[in-house]
Amino acid sequence: MSKANYDLPDKVLHRVMKLSGAKTKKEALIIAMEEYLKNKKQELLLKSYGKYDLEWTQKSLRKHRG
Repeated sequence: MSKANYDLPDKVLHRVMKLSGAKTKKEALIIAMEEYLKNKKQELLLKSYGKYDLEWTQKSLRKHRG
């Protein structure tokens, strides 16, 4: 884990803490970063929607499930 020293806006940080239920500033930052990554991943998935031809059948699904 890396250490950093940043001057963060208290108003924003306290709002994240309140909305997320985080008890510490560190926890609030981790939650915020995880949410950001989750949202970006969803955004990228939405951008790729319809760009690939997928033809799943019941048989192929069973095969991939193991």
